[in-house]
Amino acid sequence: MKGDFMVITFKNVSFKYTDVPLLEDINLSITDNNKVGLIGLNGAGKSTLFKLILEEVLPNKGEIIKSGKMLINYLPQNPIIPSNLTCHQYVVTDNKEVNEYEVDSILTKFKLDPQGLTTHLSGGEKRRLALAKCLVSYSDFLLLDEPTNHLDNDMILFLEKYLKKFNHGLFLITHDRYFLERCCNTMFELDNSHIYSYNANYSKFLELKDERLEREAKEEKKVKSILKTELEWINRGVEARRTKQKSRIERFEELSKKKFAVRKDFEFDSVKTYLGKKIIEITDAKKAYGDKLLFENFSLSLMRTDHIGITGDNGCGKSTLFKAIMNEIDLDNGNIDLGETLRIGYFSQNFDAIDPDIRVIDYIKEETNEIETLDGTLTARGLLEKFLFDSKTQYSMVKTLSGGQKRRLQLVKVLAKNPNILLLDEPTNDLDIYTIELLENYLNNFIGPVLCISHDRYFLDKVCDQILYFDNSQIKSYYGLFSEFLECDLLTKETKIKKDTREQRVRVSMTYQEKKELELLDAKIPKMELRIKEINDYFIKNTQNYVKILELQKELETLEVEYEEASLRYLELLEKQEKCS
Repeated sequence: MKGDFMVITFKNVSFKYTDVPLLEDINLSITDNNKVGLIGLNGAGKSTLFKLILEEVLPNKGEIIKSGKMLINYLPQNPIIPSNLTCHQYVVTDNKEVNEYEVDSILTKFKLDPQGLTTHLSGGEKRRLALAKCLVSYSDFLLLDEPTNHLDNDMILFLEKYLKKFNHGLFLITHDRYFLERCCNTMFELDNSHIYSYNANYSKFLELKDERLEREAKEEKKVKSILKTELEWINRGVEARRTKQKSRIERFEELSKKKFAVRKDFEFDSVKTYLGKKIIEITDAKKAYGDKLLFENFSLSLMRTDHIGITGDNGCGKSTLFKAIMNEIDLDNGNIDLGETLRIGYFSQNFDAIDPDIRVIDYIKEETNEIETLDGTLTARGLLEKFLFDSKTQYSMVKTLSGGQKRRLQLVKVLAKNPNILLLDEPTNDLDIYTIELLENYLNNFIGPVLCISHDRYFLDKVCDQILYFDNSQIKSYYGLFSEFLECDLLTKETKIKKDTREQRVRVSMTYQEKKELELLDAKIPKMELRIKEINDYFIKNTQNYVKILELQKELETLEVEYEEASLRYLELLEKQEKCS
């Protein structure tokens, strides 16, 4: 059973680093019954919102109220891990009450050696270690900033299941749309320094957002019509102005101040460039590091229409394959033959060495001053605008950008080459959902082959129709969507489990009372779920009525215990019923 009722409340909170506000008059509440997904553009202030909750920065106006003795665990984008500790020591430091076995178990889940030294960890391994510590340490709220970055598919599925069962507050920033769909019951959208709240998972959020934008568009049209009429009235002759109603003039002034969000055009298409008959021919490729064999006997003849997703466990050799294609490393055996007409756009998983003191637009101009698109020629400035870098940001120094904005800038430079083949290594890491959608649209219209390393299931489903997957040092092929590939793999395992169960099944019978109890629980449990939802909805919408909140919290605690007991009993009876069939 959960302890004291916990809530984080923002009251008229505003914050800005420079002249541009990130948050304006934000009012919201998050309870420890919420599982919130926060989305917004890179640089919009998502990570800053977390830092405000943690008091790493303070609001310029307003206040943030947290329940007393609240414990928060936080996963930042770039965690700082001390050196010369074992992974196990790092997790248990300042966390003596955790179960030793649980620590080693979760480290193993994230493919970390409990006795391995933190000194030797890569950036991705450090993030996984910090995430492991967040999960095993007690908290009233989890704040996770891009938790699926650097996780392979098995780790992501494990994290999904963990967070679904997590019975405290969850607030996460992620670009993984399937993850949002399955883990969140509330969506916050940070847009133009305001936060829009939706009591929904990701797919329902898309519907509700579309409805909101339609309402705003109608309101904007109406306001502009009124302003036009009022402006004509205001601009009449001097004699007429003497008789004008003061309230009508004030109304005009208030309407003139009303701001509407500027909606960006996300379309951007490449032009067709010449691609010879031979593109990439790989024959009997083999690569190992020491005793570790990454892949062998791999052959591929790339076709001009191929859109291939590449997946596998971390460290299996996916990025190594790309480096071999780019002639950054040599194969141990085999051959890679590149066509003479190739213009490869290579988007590396790691940040390129970008001069922090160069202006954003100059970084792109290093590559080109203009790019040909289906809609005509785009200047470097126009291309940056397509990728949501406004004129002010374009003339800012790279060091002022957020991590996600730098990643987006790298992507712009790759596409500025107008490549005829793309090699993308984890392209969605640290990008916001809007930029990912722009990239998806670009790739779906890209005239040329695409090879894409990714664990982003939603992204792979949208842009790839073939999967190369690493399996015991062999690179195998699957024709179809990535989600189908995962289901196929899981189905194989599930079928085997069901078969084993059938072989061990023992005939049992249900009593009349048990059958009746199952029917009653079947009707009772949905009503309990509905009441729990009603109480949680009340918490979200009525944060100031503390007397009523405390009253409902007591009811909720009792109800959750009864619900858990009823659910367990229901599953017991259901399992018995299945064995009888």
